[in-house]
Order: sequence, then C-alpha cells, then structure tokens
Amino acid sequence: MGGVVPPELTETLDPHRLVMRGTRAYQPRCVGLKGTLGKDALCGIYERRPSVCREVEPSWEFGRPSAQCDKARIAHGLPVLTPADWPAVVEA
Repeated sequence: MGGVVPPELTETLDPHRLVMRGTRAYQPRCVGLKGTLGKDALCGIYERRPSVCREVEPSWEFGRPSAQCDKARIAHGLPVLTPADWPAVVEA
C-alpha cells in the first residue's frame, strides 16, 4: 500500500492492516529489533520504521513521560527512563 517497511518483515493483522513480524508473539520481539534488550538494542530499519513506531516517543527525550515507552520497558524487565537519561543539549 505504498509503505516503506520491507514487506518481508511484515505479516497480516487483518484484511486492511499489517504488523511487524514477531510483534504478535506470546513474548513479542519485533523482527526489526537488533541486539540485546537493555544492552545494545536498536531498530534495524529505523529510517523505514512504521508509523506506529514513530508515534512512540522515548520517555523524557522531549521533556515528557511516555506511558507506552514505560509499559514496554517494564514488560521487558527494564527500568523506565528518567530525565537524567537524556544529556542536556549545550548550544554554542
């Protein structure tokens, strides 16, 4: 339907929607996620990630908490992010 996510990384949710493979599993792990959670994990298709992923902000990256981010981190046994996790931006 004109998206930018590689089709081989998706599966059908219903006749009108796709999801990333792995996200509907009992213990979800997106096929696009690379590395080890809590250590060096990152999105392997970051520039082409789906809109639903773009909508989830990391807690405090933009000065506010994110309930979705906190819930996901807790589900994976990770501590929630705090303002201290984001270094201050120093403007020249």
